[in-house]
Amino acid sequence: MKRPPLPVFYISTALALATLGDSLLYTILPSYYPHLGLIPLQVGILLSVNRWIRLSTNHMAEFCYRRYPSNLWLILAFFMGSVVTVMYGIAHLFITFLVARILWGISYSFIRQAGIMTAVKSGSEAHLGERMGYYRGINAMWRTSGVFLGGLSHDLLGFALTLISLGIISFFSVPLGVLSQKGLKRMEKPLANDAPEKGDPVVVFFGFIVGLVGAGMIMSTLGLILKEQVGESFSIAGYSMGVVTLTGIILGLRWFIDGVGNPILGAIADRIGRERSITFLFLVGAASLIIAVIHQRPIPLAIFVLIFFTCGNTLYTLLSAQAGQNGTRSVASLATAMDLGMSIGPLVAWSIAQLGFATHNIFIAGAVTYVISASLSFKKFGI
Repeated sequence: MKRPPLPVFYISTALALATLGDSLLYTILPSYYPHLGLIPLQVGILLSVNRWIRLSTNHMAEFCYRRYPSNLWLILAFFMGSVVTVMYGIAHLFITFLVARILWGISYSFIRQAGIMTAVKSGSEAHLGERMGYYRGINAMWRTSGVFLGGLSHDLLGFALTLISLGIISFFSVPLGVLSQKGLKRMEKPLANDAPEKGDPVVVFFGFIVGLVGAGMIMSTLGLILKEQVGESFSIAGYSMGVVTLTGIILGLRWFIDGVGNPILGAIADRIGRERSITFLFLVGAASLIIAVIHQRPIPLAIFVLIFFTCGNTLYTLLSAQAGQNGTRSVASLATAMDLGMSIGPLVAWSIAQLGFATHNIFIAGAVTYVISASLSFKKFGI
């Protein structure tokens, strides 16, 4: 393994700062929403609307970068992401949260497009999986402390003060975003000339599945599932822990594990084959969700959820590498497919909760979906 290129380090750190507010909403809202005057359906809408918006703005972002190349797009996107985090802290109405989530969706389309292509343009195709792993991993490492401290800060200081403070901190993403683009050449043509311009439709479909199950269904309801399994708080080693803090710890550990493991797993996938690795990761992800249903105590549940998240994030890394080597339009197509899945996922999962079904059905549905995807992957790529 090699050291990450500086552009990858800068863009992934900036991304971590800009997404702190978004990440904390998934930590806090599932258990805190009644205190904000929200109902479960509104939570599902808030956690998905930014992704619905990105369905129309992903290709707009790709067009803007390609047709009017400028760092201004990235500066505006990072600035707006910081403003949105502050808006979360001062919001008192559902409509205010809704507007903020829409603005975040637009901003993230531009940030993600620039981030993936920065990783692509920073080195050779042979080590693209490793570089994409660094891009995802460094981002995860920085977010680990932010989300953990954010969840703890919420329990100690409250919702508003936590979000406003993180919004102010995230303004540092703007200069880091500018630094990440220095020395990079503009690239319009795909790296693999024989690849379809819009990318492999199977890879795009897998992007939809990864978004649907991981960031959509499981992540958006994790706090709710933990609350149903362990209550508002529980004791561990003689100490009482709140469910929001536990959710923050799990998500923080998720990003820590991703930070350490993604570059390594990306490098391994480069050697054994990125396509072959996709099949294996779908199988392991499905198994971890099934076992999590069986072991419902806090510690085993947390461990297997973390295994699932690691598989899902590595899949995201490898699929991004597959799309990135084909150029900006392939990246936009994959991003749109993922966003479609992430948009539908929270609505599906929170509808299950709204209808009164046991929350473990969310895990079962996710596992079945991953098994089907593993079968399709095996048929196309092998193992």
